[in-house]
Amino acid sequence: MSSEYEHNVSKLLFEKKEKLDILLKNPDKNKNKITFIESEIVSLQSLFENYNIGMNVFRRAQGGRSCLREV
Repeated sequence: MSSEYEHNVSKLLFEKKEKLDILLKNPDKNKNKITFIESEIVSLQSLFENYNIGMNVFRRAQGGRSCLREV
């Protein structure tokens, strides 16, 4: 199950990684851009992981509550 948020963050992460690969072919010219894109990748990975952790807790809690209501 994935949301639009997960899809869009994954898409941005993929695009940034592709851009980084292109820039790494000539690292001497693009040092600042490489550093900036690496920081963007770290940020996007954190957003993705935090969202998944939060949703996993929510999904488990929601499932746990539904079992209690049936009793």
